[in-house]
Amino acid sequence: MQIYLSARDVRKTYGSHHALAGASLELYEGEILALLGPNGAGKTTLIKILATLLTKDAGRIDVMGYDLDRDEQEIRHLFGYVGQDTDRSAYARLTVVENLRFFGALRGLSRREIDEQIEKLAGYFDFGANLDKLFMHLSGGQKQTVVIMRALLYDPPLIYLDEPTKGLDPLIAKKIRAFLQTYVRDERKSLLLTSHILSEVDELAHRVALIHNGVISAAGGSDELKAAVGAPHLIELRDADLPAEISQAIQQLDSVTGQIEREPGWASFGLTDPQLGTEAVLGLLREHQLHVPFRLHTTTLEDAFVHHIGVLNEQFEK
Repeated sequence: MQIYLSARDVRKTYGSHHALAGASLELYEGEILALLGPNGAGKTTLIKILATLLTKDAGRIDVMGYDLDRDEQEIRHLFGYVGQDTDRSAYARLTVVENLRFFGALRGLSRREIDEQIEKLAGYFDFGANLDKLFMHLSGGQKQTVVIMRALLYDPPLIYLDEPTKGLDPLIAKKIRAFLQTYVRDERKSLLLTSHILSEVDELAHRVALIHNGVISAAGGSDELKAAVGAPHLIELRDADLPAEISQAIQQLDSVTGQIEREPGWASFGLTDPQLGTEAVLGLLREHQLHVPFRLHTTTLEDAFVHHIGVLNEQFEK
């Protein structure tokens, strides 16, 4: 696949704070890449640099053959950008159509080209009934839809989305995710989005880049990142009720891959088979007449993040 975007060792400092400390990533043609990390990890800073809204301190960025340092104006014609400030991204007292026609004209599109794109995008979103409504009268999800339509109006090959479903009703957020998947597939676009919502990333992204403290430490498919944890399933036992010698004995069981650091207060053990592993662990506890609270779950992106980054952050949303 062709590389549309390449960022190498990108750095950005605010005073003594290193927002980006050498971040690198690649975005390929026709893929959705999610930049996953907790609040303050550097996601928004990086996407704003890529969108030419911030200047980097160091590093190299190439976009479809253009160097960001030399060819900023050319690069600005290659992407659509959706930030987090939805209400300020359109004129409140104009209708949806008036807003889109205005922003399309700023991009040099003809009235015919604009209206054709509006019709196509409204069809994707089933948004035709809202086109003549004032922007100020729309719901939060409808406003976000308009802002996404604005970003796609001139049919750019790249789309940057910064927390595209933040604060939205779950049903509206699901509709937007479904649209993005369909649009990227049907139109062969490339999409980079930031998020700290694990379920959204798992559903949307072809690949995931994990960022923490301004550094991207791992990137790959969701299943690939989870596989690196070492087990597809986990059993967790209340740490305070689990003697050290029993913990060691559990790790020696055939269906247990070892102990995994996951959450304070719980001892987590990887299982190669959830049924056999659970039976073996509970059998061992019964043998030693121990009554220990336990819980089961499949390996998640949060587990992958902890594995690759080495920290647990409560700012993730499931």
